[in-house]
Amino acid sequence: MQTLVIYSHPNTNSLNHAILENVMKGLTETNRKFEIIDLYKEKFDPILVIDENNRRRDLINDPYTEKYRKKIEQADTLIFIYPIWWYGVPAILKGFFDRVFVSGFAFRYDGRLPKGLLKNKSAWVIYTIDSPSFFIRWFRRNAEWIVIRDAILKFSGIKTIKKTRLTAVKHSTEKLRQKWLQKIYLMAKSL
Repeated sequence: MQTLVIYSHPNTNSLNHAILENVMKGLTETNRKFEIIDLYKEKFDPILVIDENNRRRDLINDPYTEKYRKKIEQADTLIFIYPIWWYGVPAILKGFFDRVFVSGFAFRYDGRLPKGLLKNKSAWVIYTIDSPSFFIRWFRRNAEWIVIRDAILKFSGIKTIKKTRLTAVKHSTEKLRQKWLQKIYLMAKSL
């Protein structure tokens, strides 16, 4: 069993980084093999170039993203850790999806219907957001979650998807944050 953690936050003093540390601690204590892709630390280039020399159908052959595709292929579990900014993932993570989860690798079309190719994988999505839960559900209709779950992960064939959403982060207390981190640590241990 191999776990791949895809982490997207630029600040090592953030709650997201503390989440990453607790996930690593839980995985380590159960001797689960894992690898981390820290998109900011690696300075991942999120810019997708499509022109007369770079066509969408050829993205599967992009040497820059080949190592990321191999890591995803080797993993049975993907863990995503990121904040929600402007009701979406950080641009660097969006670029990762655009450049790595490409046709021929994450999906293909059989006629007009898409077919997900990343079957037999599960995903755990952990994200932070400043908005309170009621606002996210009633006014934003869980848009930030639906895009990731349905339009990216399920579209790519991943059916088992778990969500841990930490809300109202901006106004959370240190005690609540520690409770969240303990819960994430225990969830990582039982993965």
